Amino acid sequence: MTSPALRACGGLVLAVVGACRSAPNPDSNATPDAGEAQDASRVADALAVAPARCHADQGAYSIDEGGALDELSIGDAITHHDAQAVGIVRRVGPGRNAGVVMIPPEGGAARVVDLGPTLGDAPPPRLVSRAGDIVAAAYAMPRLGAGIQAGVRMPRDLTLYAISPEAAVSPLVSIKQARDDSLAFDIAWAENRGIVVWDEVAGASRGIIRAAAFSSERPIGPSLDISPLDSDAEWPRAVASGGGFLVVWIARSAEASSTLADASDLEATGEARAHGWLEMIALDEHGSTRGPLRRLTPASGHVTGYDLQRIGPAPRPSLLVVARDDGEVVDGSGGALLRVRIVGDSVEAPVAFATDGLGRGEPTFVGGVDGRPPSLTWVAASEHLRLLPLDPEGAPTGAPSAEIAMDEARPLLSLSGGRMLVATPSDGVAQLRVFACVQ
Repeated sequence: MTSPALRACGGLVLAVVGACRSAPNPDSNATPDAGEAQDASRVADALAVAPARCHADQGAYSIDEGGALDELSIGDAITHHDAQAVGIVRRVGPGRNAGVVMIPPEGGAARVVDLGPTLGDAPPPRLVSRAGDIVAAAYAMPRLGAGIQAGVRMPRDLTLYAISPEAAVSPLVSIKQARDDSLAFDIAWAENRGIVVWDEVAGASRGIIRAAAFSSERPIGPSLDISPLDSDAEWPRAVASGGGFLVVWIARSAEASSTLADASDLEATGEARAHGWLEMIALDEHGSTRGPLRRLTPASGHVTGYDLQRIGPAPRPSLLVVARDDGEVVDGSGGALLRVRIVGDSVEAPVAFATDGLGRGEPTFVGGVDGRPPSLTWVAASEHLRLLPLDPEGAPTGAPSAEIAMDEARPLLSLSGGRMLVATPSDGVAQLRVFACVQ
């Protein structure tokens, strides 16, 4: 039988370059040297870019209600009983509200369910689907009188809400977080329990990842530190796996040669350029660690963003991770996309996707409903969106396409019948549209 690593290598002939080898020993934390995941920019000139696969003509939903489009932020989408839900933040009166757009099955008018006022710079809510409702996590506006008192930063609240089938909203619990510059968090649901993960500052120059479990019977469990004591960790993501969870984050450290760096090697004035890589740990249903820390990308890399997507059948699916590694780039362009697949307890070696250069932003998966394979999107050096369909193993099925109609948009979710839900926040007519796509 062909090994998973060889199957992946065979599927990457058209759109991936890089050394393929056997997956690392699952009992080892070692990862390949950065040179083993070749820089995809080496083949940029030879990369074939396919014509657009998608066009907008399948439906449109207006959610701005006369508000300021430049203050509308659209987050991720999920499916819930054949319907779709999308997290948003929009201006309502003098402030900003967190909300959820509910799109009924087979079209129909969308409905915005308001969760309540949120922080001025808070991201849209994260959503998970349970059997009887949707759980949304969002930052809540501090109560009157809360905030900075006598020079001390007061905690902020990350609140969980339950949204019933009748669109009734019920606050479940609020999690106190240390107030710092990061608002990154995530939420996941596995069978009968959920997990919330976030990052907090710990000392002058170190970040930690914290987790807390919740269920229908227990609103929230104790908060646990899940990143190593010697790690500077940020930007966590979580996904359900085997009755528990997998949590991924970016770990950082300063360059060993930073003391000798000149101004061109600094990310900002007085700030040393830092290494960045991805780490992962498995948690049980209570949020406690149940396995060793795993390094997904080389510690010599410069990962600046990533996305993850569960693939394969339940109850123990595979996890697909794509990271943006900017290498030695310091001007915000270039870099490579590294694919890592986690199958059971095995972490496969990173493989670089071929691109025609990278522009702004991070790679993003477009998950498919009913177990359909996902697609991967990114912004090319030309600032045009690229869309790359993947097979059930996470390997490309063809060349990436140039989706110029989505340059100011963001694909959210692959639907049935070749349709795709797309966020178009700058569109004055409809801020969510359904595109028709072909493979």
